[in-house]
Amino acid sequence: MYKNNLLANSVRLALVSGAMAAAFTAPAAFAADEEKVERIEVTGSRIKRTDLETSSPMTTITAEQMAVQGIQDVGQFLQNSAVMSGSPAMTTTNNGGNGGTFVELRGLGSSRTLVLVNGRRPVSSDFQSIPSSMIERIEVLKDGASATYGADAVAGVVNIITRRDFEGIEITLQNSNSFDVDANNQNSFSLVAGKAFDDGHFTVGVDYVKQDEVYQGDTDVDFLNNPWVVYGEAAEASFYKNGLIGEGPDANSYFLGSGSTPCGQYYLASGPNQTNGKCDGGIAQLGDMREFTDADTYNYNPVNYLQTPYEKLNFFAEGHFDFNDNVSVYSETRINHRKSRQELAAVPYDTNYDPAYKGTTPDGTEFNGVSKDNYYNPFGEDVLRSRRRMLEGGRSFEQDVTRFQQVIGFEGDIGENYYYDVNYNYGHSSIASTDFGQLYGPNLSKAMGPSFEDADGNIVCGTVDAPIADCVSMNVFGGPGSVTQEMLDYTSAPLADTDTYTLQTVTAFIGGDLFEAPAGSISGGVGYEYRKEELNAVRDSGKFMGEVTGNKSKGTSGSLEVNSLFGEFVLPVLSDLPGIERLDLKAGVRWDDFDAFDAATTYQLGLEWGIMDGLLFRSTYGTVFRAPGIDSLYSPESDTFSTAIDPCGSGNWGKLDGTQQGNCMADGVPSGGSNNNDQQQLAQAGGNPLLQPEEGDTFTVGIAYSPNFIDGLGVTVDYWAIELEDVIDSIGAADSLNGCYLGGVATLCNNVERSNGEISYINEKLVNLSRMTAKGMDVEANYALEALAGDFAFNLSWTHFLERKNQVYNSDTNLFEMEDLNGRFENDTSYATDKLNFTAGYTWEDLSINYNMNYLSGLEYDDLTYWGTTPNDPADPSKGNHQYTVDSFVYHDVTVAYNFDFGTKFSVGVTNISDEQPPFIETANNGSTDESTYRLFGRSYFVRISQKF
Repeated sequence: MYKNNLLANSVRLALVSGAMAAAFTAPAAFAADEEKVERIEVTGSRIKRTDLETSSPMTTITAEQMAVQGIQDVGQFLQNSAVMSGSPAMTTTNNGGNGGTFVELRGLGSSRTLVLVNGRRPVSSDFQSIPSSMIERIEVLKDGASATYGADAVAGVVNIITRRDFEGIEITLQNSNSFDVDANNQNSFSLVAGKAFDDGHFTVGVDYVKQDEVYQGDTDVDFLNNPWVVYGEAAEASFYKNGLIGEGPDANSYFLGSGSTPCGQYYLASGPNQTNGKCDGGIAQLGDMREFTDADTYNYNPVNYLQTPYEKLNFFAEGHFDFNDNVSVYSETRINHRKSRQELAAVPYDTNYDPAYKGTTPDGTEFNGVSKDNYYNPFGEDVLRSRRRMLEGGRSFEQDVTRFQQVIGFEGDIGENYYYDVNYNYGHSSIASTDFGQLYGPNLSKAMGPSFEDADGNIVCGTVDAPIADCVSMNVFGGPGSVTQEMLDYTSAPLADTDTYTLQTVTAFIGGDLFEAPAGSISGGVGYEYRKEELNAVRDSGKFMGEVTGNKSKGTSGSLEVNSLFGEFVLPVLSDLPGIERLDLKAGVRWDDFDAFDAATTYQLGLEWGIMDGLLFRSTYGTVFRAPGIDSLYSPESDTFSTAIDPCGSGNWGKLDGTQQGNCMADGVPSGGSNNNDQQQLAQAGGNPLLQPEEGDTFTVGIAYSPNFIDGLGVTVDYWAIELEDVIDSIGAADSLNGCYLGGVATLCNNVERSNGEISYINEKLVNLSRMTAKGMDVEANYALEALAGDFAFNLSWTHFLERKNQVYNSDTNLFEMEDLNGRFENDTSYATDKLNFTAGYTWEDLSINYNMNYLSGLEYDDLTYWGTTPNDPADPSKGNHQYTVDSFVYHDVTVAYNFDFGTKFSVGVTNISDEQPPFIETANNGSTDESTYRLFGRSYFVRISQKF
């Protein structure tokens, strides 16, 4: 029979390959008699079966595989695997990160990958909450599973299976660092203890990990230390090969820092923008001021984190107890506490967006800036806009995260043919976030307003006739050091936010063999699930009232409930015929009734055809949906600064044709352009209570082959396709600006709010916007053999994208069209066409040597900061829509481990042996590279020692 041959090969493969084997079938528990295989539950189905291969493709990653590479960050390890795509947030995500680690299947966004622990939803999909020592294996279902698990299982499922039957005590210590960046230090400790008793088992463990910060300036990579931008067809070649970085007439790259500088940039009605040429930290005089130029911009790169620090402690306890032969109770407890931090360049205080003194010029123009009567103002006129980098205060964001998860359930048998599982799952997440370095508006208004020197030489806010008590006037004109600690104490305020989220589920399932059919037992099951989510996000009163610098928001509060009914069945159709060892059909259906929108029904159909001994053909077709979460539904407007250039800016005005200039002027922009040449624009994101679920369908077809004539070989090949409608997304700021002013699309102009011709904000609120598609191939192969007095094991995992399309706005055609992102870097995300992992291991007695190779295919991008976002310049064809490439990358790692007779295992590994440096990607948000995809710190190492008792 097919299943018995596959079982035998799988057992042999697991025994021989050891740590490096990545089973192409789901792991199982085997009885002593091969004909009596224990029923198991495999991710993607609640039906317990004896067959290891099902209609849905799955990849299994073992704890041993993670240990071989010295992994403590489980999410980062998963995201590096071939089955993952996209660029989700990591601990290397500084700007926009929160210390969490997430994963993403098929490049469809992390919110469309469902994360489970032992088949149940955790309170957070953040892998920082998952202790690595708890994991036995990770099953990655590469197929939609909404019919089984409900919403979010669109691209697939990542199911973490924990160590339930561990015996003894295991202590592990590990240190990792880099050879080139010695600040990249991580220390970890774990302890796991387990004990079996007559009627049950108990496992308890604790993980502690501390990771140090790394600044971009801690590296010797040039573009991490300098904010370069490129232009022209030869820009990339110049940047990498010729060193033409802002040097000489042939340079294609140049330094472009921030216009918010420590010396200040001041916008006056009387003339060009000014800056402090002396910039000595004192009281500026008019003679110190000169015209601001691009050469004055500020280098913010070195002082940004490249790797964010965190310290986390994870505790877990699991156990089960058998009341009798038919009733068992089980419990799972997990507690996570983490402190993490992100640090950006000091606050770029800009009165165009931030609170300041509100006044009116003599000609009646209202402004938000600095009063002409401010004691420190050297100009003798109102400053309409002031930009000043507040180096004296710094800027950081800290999180204190506590999460708790408790599961309690009963399972057992009903008679000889049926089994049941009833459980209650409760999760609680509390996040206290604090922003440091931000400034408080009401005090800024006074400090930037009129002030004078009294008879005692004190600088007093207000006027001689109306002094303001307890106010400290602000000196933003003198350069670094001119803002004293007293000024900071008066104007700065830590901002505290809290986010509390709870999850409750009650799940009941009963299944088993329903009755016998000619080809075998018809099995199936039905279940019910209740799920309730509650979120209460409280924002600091300063953010709530819009009275502080930085991003403002009013918080979120809401709940979501869903009642679900589901069922699935496996029908043996034919067996023991020529060309049909077995032919099974699978069907699943689920009905979800939400309180926030209409009910939804999803289904999945599957085919499993054992053609001959060792060869299986499989296919699935199903519908999927993704429900909007509480935050997507109810969150109010919140600020974000999106990368986008105002096409109507004065620096771009000459490149616009007459129609495009007319589009700008119709929106209040003066002839000659707006005074906005910034790289980022203020946008307002937020939820939408009218959102409806995303809907779509998935299709897979493939084979699993384990030939008798090649002992130890297993191969799977699968084609997959996903299509989604009504995708929840927002129209990006750049699309709205380009579509409105370059393309003349009136509906996109509605997203742009201007005042006196200047951008006030751009609407990026969520809507059911567009379509997404993804198609590709997965190939996995395992081979094990005995040779050279030891055991060899090889594993190949390869994902090849055929298509990854998004519906986006095309400024050339003025239409929303399907754009293929395959092989591109778009929207700060890598869509690599090919990802490949290859591992090879050799074991000889107590010594093991393992090699790992990761391959990433190259990328293309063309939406540069300035050139590529505007039409070709007839006067300079090099400044047009040119395409840039990122080379393919190959990483090599080697680990050596030795097991001593007294229970000690010592491991040492060197990763990124060829010392590959991250690639320059000009449009990337963090460090001009994809921090989630590429290795940032060159050649690195880890040392680990573990002791078992």
